[in-house]
Amino acid sequence: MSLSVIILDKKVDKKEDAFACLKGFEPKYKLLNEVIRAELLNLRAGTAHAKDRSEVRGGGKKPWKQKGTGRARHGSTRSPIWVGGGVTFGPRKDRNWHKKINKSARISALKTVIFDRLSEKAVLEFTPKFNFGKTKDFIDLTNKANFALKSTLIVYTTEDKQKIRGVLNTGVKLSNVKQIKINEIANSNRLVFTPLARKMIEERLQK
Repeated sequence: MSLSVIILDKKVDKKEDAFACLKGFEPKYKLLNEVIRAELLNLRAGTAHAKDRSEVRGGGKKPWKQKGTGRARHGSTRSPIWVGGGVTFGPRKDRNWHKKINKSARISALKTVIFDRLSEKAVLEFTPKFNFGKTKDFIDLTNKANFALKSTLIVYTTEDKQKIRGVLNTGVKLSNVKQIKINEIANSNRLVFTPLARKMIEERLQK
């Protein structure tokens, strides 16, 4: 299978061979799933907290005597079966949701998701002289390429930030190559690199 990216140009789109390090690569989808799951778990703040019966205020006095009333016996109004009582098996803020992701596992998962997008012909790249200072310039290019903005992820470098100012108010997802998350790539139908960003990704995959 030929691995190539589509170079977006105002005149005619061209294909260019890319990601030579992925030729012959066997995708690891199970590992990809585990890494994405770990990334999403690491995004959890873990601040949700429900009080159990020992933490709810009040309920120290027995509601009524044990026998003789004809009603069910109760020892506290803060029992989980009472309105205003504690919560059984509720979320606890003392739980640590963080999952460690090994460097080698992250690289393999990144290779898998990019390989998958390359096989779908869904990886594109801007020309080296790209500049979207105005929104109209970017919209004209996307209309020509005929792809939906909401399902596109643009990966850029800090040096490219000024060149993509016109993209900011179009609804397209943007991600700095140094902070890119694998789940962001997996949730996008189309992946667009700036030339510098693609170079940095290829260097990372060769490690």
